[in-house]
Amino acid sequence: MYYRTLFKHSFLFGALVGAVLILASLTFYWKGVSINYNPTLLFINRALIILGIYIGVRKYRDEVLFGVISYGRAFVAGGLMIAVASSFYAFYIYILTSYFDGEILQEAITFTEKGLVEIGYDDDQVELLMSLYSKITPEIFAMSQWFGKVLAGVFFSLIVAFFFRQKRNLFNNRPVDKFNDSKNQ
Repeated sequence: MYYRTLFKHSFLFGALVGAVLILASLTFYWKGVSINYNPTLLFINRALIILGIYIGVRKYRDEVLFGVISYGRAFVAGGLMIAVASSFYAFYIYILTSYFDGEILQEAITFTEKGLVEIGYDDDQVELLMSLYSKITPEIFAMSQWFGKVLAGVFFSLIVAFFFRQKRNLFNNRPVDKFNDSKNQ
């Protein structure tokens, strides 16, 4: 029963976080500001991910599990939420780069080339890396966006889960004994 509600709850909050991430990206896109490697958008995305994990895990702990949650379950709940949110965001990036604005992908390639030159790679190394990087398709670009968001979400879930773990019910001060019929679960 708990796993069904975990997936249902994670999908709901993941969809909400994904929608907010998409809305933030669209706001920058409609204003004509780059959504590639934009430090302001990156900060906003990270803050939204942390806030989404915080609210989602808190509501899951308080409303579904009656105030009791283990570190592992809190981590899994946060990770699932961000995996769902990242999937929605990756689908949005795929649609945006495939059908509406292919310049986003070209801008990412150009930015990467400038970064490699600034770091100090030789011209031969830059040429080799760019020959590989220039073959990136919208599918691969969207998948990399998904992976980056999931990686950040897993990291933040580790931290948030530490603060939300609760081994006993806050309304009843007795510890939870999961092997006996405890009345405070």
